[in-house]
Amino acid sequence: PDLGFISAIPQPLRSLALSSVLALGSLGCAKFQTARECGTFVEAIRTWKGQAPKPAPSAAASPTSPAAASVESLALAARYDDLARRIDALHLGSAELVPRAARYQKLSREASAALRDVAEAVAKGDAEGARKRRIQFDDIARGEAPLVADINAICR
Repeated sequence: PDLGFISAIPQPLRSLALSSVLALGSLGCAKFQTARECGTFVEAIRTWKGQAPKPAPSAAASPTSPAAASVESLALAARYDDLARRIDALHLGSAELVPRAARYQKLSREASAALRDVAEAVAKGDAEGARKRRIQFDDIARGEAPLVADINAICR
């Protein structure tokens, strides 16, 4: 068939040009997939954060009894478990977003485990154990901000 000016281009160069066009197209598709999945991921996190229970206006800054502290820790642990499940349910495929989402999911599971350990230590009357695990939870939670900044860098 007559391809017009394209037939004047040697076959190896035509193949290379076609390969390049296809590669650029798939790169564009990958960027589109990342952008779409970023929106889904960010919305899942926002929804989860929006469902946090609101403290009563008269509630103290910290629980007044060990039992209340234990219940509060278990409730927050359950919320972090829920976040990990929500992330898993997204079934992300973006090569850029998947490792970051996995880190967020790991952070959620580690936070949940630390909070459950706090509740268990409180229930056993181990104030020092509860304090140490709470400090570990706080360290885990501090890892969220740099991770969010990393996610925001690819999702802008």
